Amino acid sequence: MKTMTVYQTDHDGCYLYPVVANELALQPDSFNIPYGAVETEPPAAASGMVAQWSNGAWATVLDNRSTALYVASTGAQYPIGGSVEVGGASVSYNGLGPIPSWLTTTAPAAPAGQ
Repeated sequence: MKTMTVYQTDHDGCYLYPVVANELALQPDSFNIPYGAVETEPPAAASGMVAQWSNGAWATVLDNRSTALYVASTGAQYPIGGSVEVGGASVSYNGLGPIPSWLTTTAPAAPAGQ
């Protein structure tokens, strides 16, 4: 039975890890490729970046998923993927690409006396 290496992605298309796909016993040259995995090897990503599969190709994008973020207008901590109302519209940020202007990495100042 043949095997091939494929590359697993998450729900945003970000590369996670390599996976071995096995040939289907009753369909030679067809492989059991897991959902979300792609056959094309991802590029190496520099620190602070991640390889993302989108529209049939890999790209490297900024990875802010582990960055502490705050809503600029309120100072509230922002959970990645959460929804916030800004200017009457519900907006969300998945942590990939540039940080939108309605978010900041600057923590709000502690109240006086603390």
